[in-house]
Amino acid sequence: MVNKLPPVIKAQKDIKKIEVEGRDGFLTQDNGTYKSIVKPVECTIFNSEDIDFICSWLDGSADVIFSNEPDKIYKATIINQVPFEKIAATFHKLIIQFDCQPHKYSVENDPIILTIAQTIFNPTNTSSKPIIKIYGNGNINLNVNSNVVNLTNVSGYVTINSELVDAYKDTLLFNNSMNGEFPELIKGNNIISWNGAVTKVEILTNWRWI
Repeated sequence: MVNKLPPVIKAQKDIKKIEVEGRDGFLTQDNGTYKSIVKPVECTIFNSEDIDFICSWLDGSADVIFSNEPDKIYKATIINQVPFEKIAATFHKLIIQFDCQPHKYSVENDPIILTIAQTIFNPTNTSSKPIIKIYGNGNINLNVNSNVVNLTNVSGYVTINSELVDAYKDTLLFNNSMNGEFPELIKGNNIISWNGAVTKVEILTNWRWI
């Protein structure tokens, strides 16, 4: 049973404070990234025989949904020890520390399929790193806002995965046939268009929040 959920918090920016001798205050160096979040969850188990099962379950990495944010997914890992505090004959209390990546992702992540140029609206508070599958043949230019991605010798389809920073077709890497930056979908409107023999573009948006 969950006794206490973690608060909803914003990840801390990775900013270095620099103090300069002879100067008031400080300067900042923004590294453009965010730090991970620790989200503790207080629980009670009512049967001590379940402890071994819980220990095996609380191992490794997985997606976590907290009931106070039911529409968001956190990518979490259990790193710390999990102590079981005995509070009655068979009752134990424990605090699970979920080490979460700084972004939380939308539970709903159905692909958007385009057959003509279109504007996609990003409703979140930060940019996302989509997975884009382009169906077509030959040389293709994919335009995401001002970013132009050049693809050569496409045969059937190719996937541009901005999360993994890889282009591929099935298990075959396609990076050498791609020129340009891996696209991101910025907050607000994103204009998607293309040039070449393209039949459709399938976009897994991976909407996320910070």
